[in-house]
Amino acid sequence: MPGIQRREQYDPRSTSSMYVEGWNVHRVIRPARLANAVVERLLLRILEGEFPPGTDLPPEAALAAEFAVSRTILREALKALEEKRVLRIRHGRGTTVRPKAEWNLLDPLVLSVQLEYESSPELVEELGEVRTALLTLMAELAARRIHPPQREQLAAALERMRAAAEDPAPFHDAAVAFTRTLAEAAGNEVARCVIETIDVPYGGQDDDAGKLAEAMKLRLLLAEAAYATVAAGPGAPAGAVPAPASAPATSPAPAVASAAPGSQPLRQVATVPLNRHGLRTPAQSARV
Repeated sequence: MPGIQRREQYDPRSTSSMYVEGWNVHRVIRPARLANAVVERLLLRILEGEFPPGTDLPPEAALAAEFAVSRTILREALKALEEKRVLRIRHGRGTTVRPKAEWNLLDPLVLSVQLEYESSPELVEELGEVRTALLTLMAELAARRIHPPQREQLAAALERMRAAAEDPAPFHDAAVAFTRTLAEAAGNEVARCVIETIDVPYGGQDDDAGKLAEAMKLRLLLAEAAYATVAAGPGAPAGAVPAPASAPATSPAPAVASAAPGSQPLRQVATVPLNRHGLRTPAQSARV
């Protein structure tokens, strides 16, 4: 696949370690992680098209020699990929790559390798749609179920996100705290788990300051909207997403209902509609 650069070097004299040099990876893999390293490299080669869907992998002996690992470790890696529905193992008949439509895309390793190396715009877009929908659901549930201490924690996490809007590390920590508190207030741990699974760095984004800044801006916008929904209380219209500074503001939306006593007031901001990237279009609903 164009744009993917990798080199692998193994010491054929020993299976005690594996040296892996990749796009942004320089590390020695110790025995306990050998199977995971083989899983990652095999998955990458499948994504590159070296082993297309429907084709068989080379024999176990050949793969084990290539990766300089024992056949026991190789089988462990193949079994892991079978559990992720990437491979189909037929004993005595070989191991076949399954169609991508059958893969478990929410498996953390499958997802992270795809985002890091494949950089599929469609996948990024679909993850954004799912994340926005789940945040909307959690905000609406939290509006009915949140307790005062949780409201204070949510407001504090949002303020930390605002304060760290240009500092990725503390911003990420604050965003995770915001999502966890929102999920706790909503009483929906499944939604939290799905969001935390898809909140992995997009392909190359950590190395691209512009893309990272844009992702942080969108994440803050969605957090602002979720907080507005919670602050408005049950039955009120969902909070609107604040317009980015660079975006032309539309007509101001109606003011959101006041938050409960003791909660942090929302800042007055212009709003824009959401589209599938997380921002609404004028013709769409005013929900986050």
